[in-house]
Amino acid sequence: MSRSKRIKKPRYVKTTLALTDGQIALYAGVKVREALAEITQDMTLYSGVRLAEVMQAVYDQGQKDGRKEVIELLDVMKKGVNYLPPGRPRKSKKK
Repeated sequence: MSRSKRIKKPRYVKTTLALTDGQIALYAGVKVREALAEITQDMTLYSGVRLAEVMQAVYDQGQKDGRKEVIELLDVMKKGVNYLPPGRPRKSKKK
């Protein structure tokens, strides 16, 4: 087979997690999916609810951290940009 015809396996596969507020699409690799399957194998109702709460908290914190990272990056970019309006500068009026 030539290189262009090879089919690559995806590194991350979509796994849907049902949480208390709804469902979350989690893109995870092989190790994370196996760990999740191992954890949920002999799960009681109590530990299932606790796992859902922890997963929801981790998901929410990840969203906050992602937003914070983007905002900080934009602030750094704003400081480095010297904005000048387009065109020639206006002539100063002499007194």
